[in-house]
Amino acid sequence: MIVGLVLFVLLLIMMIIISLPGLLVAESIPPPDEYMVKPTCTEFKCGNFSIPYPFEMGEACYSSPWFSINCNHSFNPPKLFLNHTRLNLEVLDISLDSPTMTINSPISSFYINNSSSTVTETKASMSNIELNLNGSPFWFSTSDTIFMVLGCGSTRLMNQTKGVMAGCASICPSKGRWNETEDCFGVNCCQTTIPSTGSGIFKKYSVNFTTQLEEDTVAHALLVDTAWFSSKFSSRDVTETGYAPLSVLWGIQKHDGYADNHCVNGESVSYCTC
Repeated sequence: MIVGLVLFVLLLIMMIIISLPGLLVAESIPPPDEYMVKPTCTEFKCGNFSIPYPFEMGEACYSSPWFSINCNHSFNPPKLFLNHTRLNLEVLDISLDSPTMTINSPISSFYINNSSSTVTETKASMSNIELNLNGSPFWFSTSDTIFMVLGCGSTRLMNQTKGVMAGCASICPSKGRWNETEDCFGVNCCQTTIPSTGSGIFKKYSVNFTTQLEEDTVAHALLVDTAWFSSKFSSRDVTETGYAPLSVLWGIQKHDGYADNHCVNGESVSYCTC
């Protein structure tokens, strides 16, 4: 009986050893060809997300430091962040077809103190907390993007030359403050698409907010994905997290040396998309 038990254990060990190569191969399965991950790059996954070129982790893997990805394991599951010091933004998705990158874009909030006046016209520029993409290979797009404001007053979205791109206005039944809402049609909240002019892309924006309220008030402005707004918008989620999903365009410089590209024109430099 002891001999039989020993033989069984040996047989079990042999079966485990035989299966190990298959297990090892499963762990080292390369990414799909369309992800264009460099052959020398072994780290291309963050949690369950496969990171495509030109984005990657590691200097030898990404196209430029702008596309450096940090996989933050302090979250469960891990979260992706753009590793560039100026744009430490959470990355929700990367598309090679569009080409777009969906980020958690910070909302712009400002507070207006009207206590000292009976009727006040207040203009607040959010240029100090706006998302500035100048110098980067990323662009805001007027396509599939909505400009939205939570607050009581009139708001204008302006480009970096202070030209007005879009605007909307909302009223608030509660004096001096807006209420939480699940829709955005002119009461407590307003929203508008951004008309496409010229190239339909821009690098920087600011917001001008005007109110005639006598009371102190607060307003929040943001650019958001049309699809997210249509299906998942909640003012509470926006204000509690301070972020909302937004897709931005990306491109890599032509003559990248690794990717086989076709080119689209950027503002001053030609960029390529995979």
